[in-house]
Amino acid sequence: MNKKMFKYHLKECEFRFNNRKQDMYKILLDNFRKEPLN
Repeated sequence: MNKKMFKYHLKECEFRFNNRKQDMYKILLDNFRKEPLN
């Protein structure tokens, strides 16, 4: 794994673990509606 990407990977794992009992699609969709990428 690239050293630059390790922190992002770790944060993604943390996010997935903390939200493992919830619908990931719904969480991400709600988040992107509130804060669009563009």
